[in-house]
Amino acid sequence: MKKRLLIGLMVISSLLLTACDNYPYKTEMQEIYDWNNQTGDKAICMMVGSVSPSMYPYTIKYMEGEDLPYDSGLKEAYFNRLKNENFRYFSGLGFFTEEKVGETDGKPLYRYQLTDLGRKYVDWFQNETNFCFGRVVVDSIDGTKDSINGIGGGTLRDVSITYHIENIPDWVKNSDAYARYRYPKEMTTGESLPGTHTYKVLRNDKLESIVGVNGRYKWATRSDEKKD
Repeated sequence: MKKRLLIGLMVISSLLLTACDNYPYKTEMQEIYDWNNQTGDKAICMMVGSVSPSMYPYTIKYMEGEDLPYDSGLKEAYFNRLKNENFRYFSGLGFFTEEKVGETDGKPLYRYQLTDLGRKYVDWFQNETNFCFGRVVVDSIDGTKDSINGIGGGTLRDVSITYHIENIPDWVKNSDAYARYRYPKEMTTGESLPGTHTYKVLRNDKLESIVGVNGRYKWATRSDEKKD
């Protein structure tokens, strides 16, 4: 079954490949990324919220405690506020229509519907609303490191890579989007980025790919994030 791979961006030190490791990492990774992103513009996704296609037109709601700083006990309310803000933000980009439909305790209620522009970029990964872009291009393989899988046992192999993103739309490049999703700025310029791709090491020296660099961003969850 086709599945989108979760994000695995991180800065890691280069590790030398062993002389006997001739596995075609670069070719296989590129094939995996392109197979999971056959249109060439769904590699990186920015999560708007847990809103499935059947929930549109979507009307926002308010939850008690959502205006307070992030706290694990108020996590659901906090994420609800960020979801409301994301809908407002992307409506400003023209991805949604926005209609005021009432008030709750003096707070305005808005109804949102996807526009043709929004449908161009939307992806329903995990039955949520995400806006996606780009294609991952693997530039080089920089090293490998094996470790024990602490969850299911066996061996994991992290392969450090250098890559860049193609097909970057203008809406990703603005400073407001960067502030909201905190992605590496190189992602908006096509410059090289460090990343990792993880395999399970199977018997007979076979590998099974389980995670790589293409995936999605959620909104920031820092407790010092400014409120409107």
